[in-house]
Amino acid sequence: MAGLFGSLSMAARALDAQRYGLDVAGQNIANVNTPGYSRRSALFAAIPPYEKLSAGGGVEITGLRAMRDDRLERRLQQERPAEQREQAIAQTLAIVETALGKPGQSLDASLNAFFDSLGRLAADPTSAIERQTTVSQADALANSFKDMAGRLDQARRDADSGVRDGVGQVNALAQRIASLNASLGAAAGGAPGGEELKDSLNEALKSLSGLIDIGTIPRADGGVDVSFGNGRPLVIGANTYTIDVASTPPSGSAALLSDGTTVTSEVTGGSIAGLIQARDVLIPGYLSQLDTIAYSVVTEVNAIHQTGYDMNGATGGSFFTALPSAAGAARTISVSAGIVADPGKIATGGTATAGDNTVARKLADLRDARVLSGGTATLSDAWGSLIYRVGADTKTASDEQSSRAEIVQQVELLREQVSGVSLDEEAMMMMKFQRAYEANARFFQAIDSALDTLLSLHK
Repeated sequence: MAGLFGSLSMAARALDAQRYGLDVAGQNIANVNTPGYSRRSALFAAIPPYEKLSAGGGVEITGLRAMRDDRLERRLQQERPAEQREQAIAQTLAIVETALGKPGQSLDASLNAFFDSLGRLAADPTSAIERQTTVSQADALANSFKDMAGRLDQARRDADSGVRDGVGQVNALAQRIASLNASLGAAAGGAPGGEELKDSLNEALKSLSGLIDIGTIPRADGGVDVSFGNGRPLVIGANTYTIDVASTPPSGSAALLSDGTTVTSEVTGGSIAGLIQARDVLIPGYLSQLDTIAYSVVTEVNAIHQTGYDMNGATGGSFFTALPSAAGAARTISVSAGIVADPGKIATGGTATAGDNTVARKLADLRDARVLSGGTATLSDAWGSLIYRVGADTKTASDEQSSRAEIVQQVELLREQVSGVSLDEEAMMMMKFQRAYEANARFFQAIDSALDTLLSLHK
């Protein structure tokens, strides 16, 4: 009798075990589309015999294992920063490339229109209409430079705004990771939900590594300590160390601070690093090149204009307002107020003789003069070089991003093979546990029937 009751208990435990296996399969299927979810596997163990002639005590549930590979998780955290950095650069430069306009419809069109007007003025230097047209085209050219500089400045400000937003996201994720660390510490002490917390932690680390390059150190309770830059702490246990932002003169760009120390240069990965690169290096380089073109227009036109004579026989002054240096030239270029007020002051002749067009022809010939890059490039060439530079930088970043994205994708595929849920596999596991449950139910019924028979014999 006692043996039959033991068998009945064994069958009951087996039914619980197979039901648990079905629950695990159902949990996996329910979370097939949950980001960061790691497939679960039920762990069973055979209960050893309790006496010499016993077949064994059946089965017991020993736990639940989440299928993870920590090496792949760390590899993913290492690869994502570089991929997201290049993506941020490529996206920012794509906007810059669009802002520069199409060939023949941007600053180069304004340059050509200005020199075309000078050519017509050289053909009819006494024409009041051509003089006014030249002033209008010169003013349009100055406005084109200012507009282009404004677009580049806006792109730089947008990148700076992205840096500030990114830092806010980093601090929010750091708080999230610290909270998960605290919960994992409690789970290690017996609180439920440890595996779900670890999934959430890995997902938070994945998001964080896309923003900034990080280093992680596993904790004994399942949490992680997180650092960035040159070992700067970000999360230690349940404590966070926020990254602060300070506006720096003269541009007001955001500098990153950790514990009062500027660490902007230490951030080399993630989308924040890409935005910093675009904001502090690439876009200022384009602005400098644009300033050089604007400054050359001003100095070259003024140098020739000052050698001539205007309609009144007076010596020509500055056609454009003189600039002290190339820095900021594209933002400040303007036609001299005297010429705007009186187009007759445009110096067209090499002598005071009416109708002399010597200087006007020289001004028109500046279109093809090699006045930039050590006498090897025209003004239009310099603009074309700027367009090419932006396009080349954009393509380089895009190609690099694509290459690194493939690496990230391969690592994610490897992770999916370990941690991902396969509906086919889970369907097979469901069938296995279902059949096992049915078999154990029959065993239970057989033992129950035998007990009924024995009990009836003792009545």
